[in-house]
Amino acid sequence: MAQVVLENVYKSFLGRKGEKNSRGTEDLSIAGESPVKSPQQAVLRRINLAVKDGEFMVLVGPSGCGKSTLLRLIAGLEDLTGGNIWVGDRLVNDLPPKERDIAMVFQNYALYPHMTVYDNIAFGLRRMGGGEEEQRGRGAEELLSRGALEQRGRGAIQNRMPIWTENMLVGITRSLPKGLHYISDAEKAVDERVRLVAGLLQIETLLTRLPKQLSGGQKQRVALGRAIARNPQVFLMDEPLSNLDAKLRSETRAQIVKLQRQLGTTTIYVTHDQTEAMTMGDRIAVMNQGQIQQLAHPLELYNHPANRFVAEFIGSPPMNFHTVQFQAPLLITNPQFRLTLPDIWERALQKYDKSPLTLGIRPEHLSISLPAPKNLQVQVDLVEALGNETVLSVHLTEATANSSTLQVRVAPDRSVQIGETLWLSIAPDKIHLFDAETGIAIWPS
Repeated sequence: MAQVVLENVYKSFLGRKGEKNSRGTEDLSIAGESPVKSPQQAVLRRINLAVKDGEFMVLVGPSGCGKSTLLRLIAGLEDLTGGNIWVGDRLVNDLPPKERDIAMVFQNYALYPHMTVYDNIAFGLRRMGGGEEEQRGRGAEELLSRGALEQRGRGAIQNRMPIWTENMLVGITRSLPKGLHYISDAEKAVDERVRLVAGLLQIETLLTRLPKQLSGGQKQRVALGRAIARNPQVFLMDEPLSNLDAKLRSETRAQIVKLQRQLGTTTIYVTHDQTEAMTMGDRIAVMNQGQIQQLAHPLELYNHPANRFVAEFIGSPPMNFHTVQFQAPLLITNPQFRLTLPDIWERALQKYDKSPLTLGIRPEHLSISLPAPKNLQVQVDLVEALGNETVLSVHLTEATANSSTLQVRVAPDRSVQIGETLWLSIAPDKIHLFDAETGIAIWPS
């Protein structure tokens, strides 16, 4: 296995007539020319990231932030504009995808429709070790000696199912060139590997089926099996669960994490779903507009977001925001409320006296309380009873130009009606403050 290091990675595409460039203005060009030489559109800028050997790294962000493009750069499916990509101790900038020892799982599965599940999983193995020419590199014997997968479960698979039966020999012989009726050592190794992986993914009974005969979840496990079977240095996964229903997505998410822990393979996983990111990743890189906004462990992102974007993106429902005025030493005011901050904020806020700030508070850190100057008076617009909790959408009763809807998480046994007026208290030790201009988080010192 290997670490993956990205050094100052840039990626740009040439704009076309009528397209918006990175400044939001239209690229003008001569009609009829294609492609046109117009200003480049920066998709990724100043990406520096080190993924540790065996780590499960998640790239998360909104659609269009560049996370899939970054994954394709690592895989070699896109060309770098600038910077370096290292896989282990090799600089792979100029290496084709097949020489990078990387396996990728795509969002749309990308299974060969005319091949059985068995042949889909075996395809990469046969290209790597199925003939004399390929075996001059890393042969099938090495495939069977590398990684924790073989050490873990080969005996268990063999106990459940004999490897060499007449039906299996016929099936493998059928895949050999016409006129050949022997089973090579490489093909035996491929068969053993395929059945071992199928056992881990619980798809042994599907090996003779075509992709059109599989459900979405089964197709996804086959795509995972094809990647796992190659035993690469790095797994790349591009939103592999987005086509599954909620229940199956949850089950497959747990299965992917369990398999990655067993295999110990460095994994880079792309998603726009912050729940997936929080539950799967050892560390998470939050991306926006082609840049990494913050790289941290899941709970650190939640409790200590680096800026307003991360604070709003991580957490469901998202964080609530209000513009407030700060008055030294510790008072923040708003037309609807006044709040005195804990003493630990005094030093950090010295330079912000009489300046606007952005106050952030998560829905779970607002609670129904009694009328008081420090509390918010709100009216309920929507009640979402989820069983284990109730989420309220409310608005301040004294509406202002910058007022917005707030979301509040309350206990499920608290009865609330639409149109009801409530007073909400803010947990002072749970507030977040951000610079009103830059959006960068301010932390007590």
